[in-house]
Amino acid sequence: MYFRKLPDILYLKYAKNPYDGNYIRIKNIFARIKLIDNIIPNSTVFEDYFIQDGERPDTISFDYYGTSTYDWTILVINNMKNLYEDWPKNQLTLNQYIQETYNDPDDVHHYETIEQYYNGKKILDNGLEVNDTFQFVKPDGNVVPLQESRGPVSNYNYEINKNDKKREIFIIKPSLIEQFVQIVEEELKFTPSTEYINDKLKYSNN
Repeated sequence: MYFRKLPDILYLKYAKNPYDGNYIRIKNIFARIKLIDNIIPNSTVFEDYFIQDGERPDTISFDYYGTSTYDWTILVINNMKNLYEDWPKNQLTLNQYIQETYNDPDDVHHYETIEQYYNGKKILDNGLEVNDTFQFVKPDGNVVPLQESRGPVSNYNYEINKNDKKREIFIIKPSLIEQFVQIVEEELKFTPSTEYINDKLKYSNN
């Protein structure tokens, strides 16, 4: 649906001589949308959403907006360019991917810090990536034992965590979705230039 809203360009296709070619009409996939601050002023237009296993943009759109045709807004808002790479995998697909990618899913992928406190105050966050020899030194000079300074993250858990991060998205509030669509359509229009034909079509710059 999103690609239907993209403007077209007339692309000059030729072998060697640009004067001996034909224009073909294609979608301008490089079109970018600028969401103007004074139109969409702050995060109050968004809602946090956690994608459940098996959900797709069209199913979320239907649940929230009563139609699947706003699925493209979810991709645009979250800057998703490649649905296969940017959308979270379902559990079955993820397990298959892990088995195919790693010889040993339980092997250590990397190490992360274990949170540290000093005099009742946290002085080191949990989950910072470090090497396997990392040991935390407290302000008083005491060295925290290796196994208490960092912990291993397996290949399996690394992929699970990465996939779960993709589940955390924003969606436009239902009361504002039509306004957002209007803004997108206006932003995608071409403005007059030497290549301009109309607001949905122009010649390409070769």
